[in-house]
Amino acid sequence: MLTPGLKLPSSRELSRNILVSRNTVVRAYEQLNSEGYVETRHGAETYVANIPPPSSPAVRHDISKMAGRVSRFAHAFDPEQRISFSADQSALRPSTPDIAVFPFTTWNRLFGRYLLHPNVDLFNYNYDLGYPPLQEAIARYIQAYRGVVCEPDQVVVTNGAQAALDLLSRMLLKDGDVVWMEEPGYVNARLVFSAAGADIEPLNVTEEGWGLQNVPEGNIQLIYTTPSCQHPLGLSMRVEQRLRLLEIANRKAAWIIEDDFDSEYRLFGRSIPAMQGNDKFGLTIYVGTFAKTLFPAIRVGFMVVPQSICEQVKRAALYCGQQVSLPLQATLSDFIMNGHFASHLRRTRRLYAERREAFLQLGQKYLNEWMEPFEADVGIQIAFRFKRPFDDVAIASKANDMKLNVIPLSRYYYREPVRGLLLGYAAIDERAMQAHLALLAEVIKEQTS
Repeated sequence: MLTPGLKLPSSRELSRNILVSRNTVVRAYEQLNSEGYVETRHGAETYVANIPPPSSPAVRHDISKMAGRVSRFAHAFDPEQRISFSADQSALRPSTPDIAVFPFTTWNRLFGRYLLHPNVDLFNYNYDLGYPPLQEAIARYIQAYRGVVCEPDQVVVTNGAQAALDLLSRMLLKDGDVVWMEEPGYVNARLVFSAAGADIEPLNVTEEGWGLQNVPEGNIQLIYTTPSCQHPLGLSMRVEQRLRLLEIANRKAAWIIEDDFDSEYRLFGRSIPAMQGNDKFGLTIYVGTFAKTLFPAIRVGFMVVPQSICEQVKRAALYCGQQVSLPLQATLSDFIMNGHFASHLRRTRRLYAERREAFLQLGQKYLNEWMEPFEADVGIQIAFRFKRPFDDVAIASKANDMKLNVIPLSRYYYREPVRGLLLGYAAIDERAMQAHLALLAEVIKEQTS
């Protein structure tokens, strides 16, 4: 507002007039000078700088149109794809473990050690692809418990499994490439593949198995599968189908992404080993996460990359912001290597098996009139299908207004949807199950009558 060239009061005069310290005025003048608003002439005299007024632009752009000029990648993520859940309770939300049973006292003790006695290596720009002790801990775990064949340097630590899928989609796919992925299948994987320009071809999955007899014509660049715990149905792929899928991938020269979703939580017997261990062709990229086995907010995932593309993936990962907090990685490494992870898994397996049985019994009591569960024994959620063609989207929307946090089953289908609901049970005890399922039954009755 002051005229260019106007002489300002001396610092002594201004400080006296506005009743502040002269040092404060001096600092203010110095700051204005450094930013170019004033200039010093004739020794210590200060003048308003000659700053040209902003000119009115000849063309005023329509900001709303500019905001619409984003890339195809941004347009791929339709807001309708996202389910809004209540943040203050888990309720029936799928893929949600029970945070209350996690040994936070042990975790905090391990984590606090790195903060109290900081290691300079963990607080600098180091280990972009993963903290080496954690890479080794993950490699040992998946070799012993999942049958994965790998070396520690093939393990790339990422910000969750979704970050791994995003990076792989951008590395492996280009416009028009075909991705053969499960139907029903993981929505977030489908979205990032589509955003990369790929065409999705459905690999149909039913309780009878994977439809491997209907292989798409032409080239397939990528096959996405969840063979140990099919998402969302909770089925397990039999070994003959795994071997057949590997043969198809070899014949088509296609990469396989094996997303090892919820495989740790199998109701009967040991977890079925990963398909990657049967891959003699070197085409399988194994993706895992600690979100379900520890807690979702940990945001630590990983991928095991074939040696043939390991260096390319690592180079891409360096520049894509995939790095995970090093103190967090060091804590997780200790948690695994000291046996706490295995103990926690044993405890939660028993707990979730009991809760699954109780949930199915209560589901029979409250929901059997309208829907029935898919026959499955893996995972921490259960897919239910409606016995009649009800609108599962409308029912889920109403249920979520009541903070039940359910997902319509049709959301997981790309072309020919089956109607139903996906319900989680692991995070709630039997009393809460009864209350939530009774309320869900009221919602369904109201929406279908």
